[in-house]
Amino acid sequence: MPAVEITMDRFEQAVTEAIESIPEPFQPYLEGIEFVVAESSPDGNLGLYEGATALHDDWPQRITVYKRPHERSADSWQELVVEIRRTILHEVGHHFGMEEHELPY
Repeated sequence: MPAVEITMDRFEQAVTEAIESIPEPFQPYLEGIEFVVAESSPDGNLGLYEGATALHDDWPQRITVYKRPHERSADSWQELVVEIRRTILHEVGHHFGMEEHELPY
């Protein structure tokens, strides 16, 4: 059972707010990304980036954020919101060409 359980609508709203919190200078580079919210991840990941990087944008780009792993990762709504934002920033880092060891989260 998840530590924090919320509706899909509330989760999607938190994802939208996390995306909108990315500083304005970076927003134009996110226009081609499809952000997707999914109920669960086949491998337990919080998020997944698929596609090219901001420097090579000739492939479709998608960031998927998974609800259930986030619910299991947090003990409160506040922790969940922080983790969703961290996941968005992590996956956007991949979009900017960063490797796992270069990402702050």
